[in-house]
Amino acid sequence: MVTFRPLGAVLCAYELGRLGFLIGAALRLQPGAMEAFPLLALVTPGALFFLMSLFWLVDLPRYRVFGPLFMTGKGLSAITTAFWIFFADADMLRALMIGSGRLFIIGALALLVAGDALSLWLAARIARK
Repeated sequence: MVTFRPLGAVLCAYELGRLGFLIGAALRLQPGAMEAFPLLALVTPGALFFLMSLFWLVDLPRYRVFGPLFMTGKGLSAITTAFWIFFADADMLRALMIGSGRLFIIGALALLVAGDALSLWLAARIARK
């Protein structure tokens, strides 16, 4: 019998929201279908984080062994997003800022870094149980 795990549900909901946000940002950055494909190809591996959190929610004992891989990926994601905030090309930021301010974009990226850090902490707590 599967029991409800609140930490797993929070992690799964965050990963789903994060994936949706990244796909939306990729489509906003390159609105044409053919131009958006390369960005979506970079974003969609993030779906594996959502799937892993979903598998943990459904059957934690079976998929617990993948915890270190999940945490390594989330750590790399947080680090690369944090570096992207500081080293992003000005033209890329201008393209993102159509109708949005620079502070909003940097805030959204900082929120992703904080969310990835929280996700990393949740994954460590879930894998340890």
